[in-house]
Amino acid sequence: MDNEVSKGRPVSTPIEPSAETLSGFRTLDIRTDRLLSSWLREAGVPDGALKTNELAPDFLLPEANGKLVLSLELRQTAPLIVTFVYGTWSPLCAAGLRALHGATPSIRAAGARAIAITPETGDSPRNFKRDRRLDMEILSDLDLGVSLSFGLVSVVPAEIKSRLLQRGLDLSAPNGFSFWMLPMPATYVLDQRGIIRRACVGPDSITGAKTATVLAALSELDGPKPRP
Repeated sequence: MDNEVSKGRPVSTPIEPSAETLSGFRTLDIRTDRLLSSWLREAGVPDGALKTNELAPDFLLPEANGKLVLSLELRQTAPLIVTFVYGTWSPLCAAGLRALHGATPSIRAAGARAIAITPETGDSPRNFKRDRRLDMEILSDLDLGVSLSFGLVSVVPAEIKSRLLQRGLDLSAPNGFSFWMLPMPATYVLDQRGIIRRACVGPDSITGAKTATVLAALSELDGPKPRP
């Protein structure tokens, strides 16, 4: 079993964002990120999260610039890496998205595509992509419908909600809805039929976007195909 990506079940490997990543965020955001990660680790990975060899649902979501992106069109032309994040305010998620960006040339050389999905709406995804010069599509999961279909959504407990508000983060603002729910961070590698070939689910799983991990999963797509 790989330390970051499991062939048979979701896994989580604790990591800490680098000092370079943390330097662009408020102390409150860093503390909030660590609070969320601790809560999700203690809560455990949802049993309902999609796993390897299952069929991933197709979806239609707006990209940061407003363009609608259909996953069916993307994965029919190339294997697809899909990363779910809390939001672009999160240092942990920023670390994962930067790793995914760094892996993009090698991912493309392997004939694949990579996208990220956030519950945020408005200017936040677009500004994040522009300011960090990320060469990838960041899609807005406006009502968490796609995250729900992957089995990744967790309800934020009242105690955690209170602590987040005390630390200056109101999730209803960036996410555009009043209910407090978050997607569990996750990275999936889909083949061209939409079959999940790798599933990494948990608070630290977006680090599964590292070049070696993703390319290892992509290289196996040339071998025998699993049954849906």
